[in-house]
Amino acid sequence: MSVEILDASTIRNFINDADFFTKSVEKRFSAIDSNHDGLLSYTELASELQKLRVIETHFGIDGVVPSSDELGQIYRGLFARFDHDGNGSVDLEEYKSEMQEVMLGIASGLGFLPVQMVLEEGSFLKLAVEREMLAIVYG
Repeated sequence: MSVEILDASTIRNFINDADFFTKSVEKRFSAIDSNHDGLLSYTELASELQKLRVIETHFGIDGVVPSSDELGQIYRGLFARFDHDGNGSVDLEEYKSEMQEVMLGIASGLGFLPVQMVLEEGSFLKLAVEREMLAIVYG
């Protein structure tokens, strides 16, 4: 983890750099696709979401944990959001499209003022910051 400064333009520029964004998404997709069949099952995507522990924590502090039934409902809802065609699996294009929407949502929430955040190594936000730094150094 590292503390970084970013704003909405950091994220939008990351998404607009089609090659960088696509390669980043492909790498993450491949890491999540544990059976390497080119599709994400509910189990594979739910496992990735559980690693984030967003739902189980409040600002990174363990708190009241939803029941396993409640978590299951949340994860099924999130999976349905990724599974655009409703076929029970998420392909690379569906994953990329939804991650783009997630990132744009974060950008919208951040606005134009820079914020300081703790970012996980390898996360899309961290990659966005790294991409921005490369653009500054190499113009």
